[in-house]
Amino acid sequence: MSALTFQHPTTEKTVPRLEVLTINNEDRYCVSLQSIMRHTNWVFHCVADLANAVEFLGRHFVPVIVCSKELPDGTWENVLAAVAGFPVPPKVLVYWHQADDAFWMEVLQSDAYDLLTVPFNAEEVLRLISLARRKWKDDARMVEKARAVRAAGS
Repeated sequence: MSALTFQHPTTEKTVPRLEVLTINNEDRYCVSLQSIMRHTNWVFHCVADLANAVEFLGRHFVPVIVCSKELPDGTWENVLAAVAGFPVPPKVLVYWHQADDAFWMEVLQSDAYDLLTVPFNAEEVLRLISLARRKWKDDARMVEKARAVRAAGS
């Protein structure tokens, strides 16, 4: 599967559009998420595996990633490791069709943002992506404040 990009038109040119990257090798999940996001002004990208995701992230800024638990060339934990070195790492939402309480706890105890279950619930997907973006923005502000303090002290 090649990288698919779905862009949604926006009526407000001044509102920055959220970019979301989905990593999975099953087109049906990309289509499902794209359908859920069709009424937003978000830009939705889908890549098939971790290698394509790393290459994509080297060229594009994405504050939210939605990925499958298992990928053809890795896992959700490899995704977390791949973005850990970013100044403000993207928030990672993991999904799995057999999600249970034990896996949910594993996700929450890691650096991932949260867990989505499959089949996707549209309201939950939109809510969690919005919250993940808000958390990423809060983290980015904290990093900028810390940089400003360091710069002022030099």
